[in-house]
Amino acid sequence: MEEMIIHKHATFWTKGNGILFGKVRNLNSRHQLDFRTAQLYLETIAELSSGTPMPFLIDLRDVKGTFSSEAGQLLAKSFNKLSNIVYEVYVVNSLPINLLVQSYKRIYHTKTPYVIFDDISKAQEYCLKHKIKEHKK
Repeated sequence: MEEMIIHKHATFWTKGNGILFGKVRNLNSRHQLDFRTAQLYLETIAELSSGTPMPFLIDLRDVKGTFSSEAGQLLAKSFNKLSNIVYEVYVVNSLPINLLVQSYKRIYHTKTPYVIFDDISKAQEYCLKHKIKEHKK
């Protein structure tokens, strides 16, 4: 069953393939993800995953902004508690966003494994391949 939730700058959805997708859109380089919006996104992720372990594929190709330190801390603490997100797969197409993701993961010491791609097809392939491996364990 496919389910989709749309917010002002992001869309989250699941497909029958067991992957949780997120697409963030923000082409304003001065925009920051704030605490309230991060909290809303986390609630959406929890709702869509509904306790089922799955990979989270996050498409950041249309992002030019950053996030507030409060939002970064909230995301890090909350992702560490979301046991249903087995790993995070980021899709980026710019060096600044790639560095932002890597810095976020390093600074906040998130426990969820992650990988970064620049191609959405390869990212989906990775999710499906590793989802099968997780299922076999």
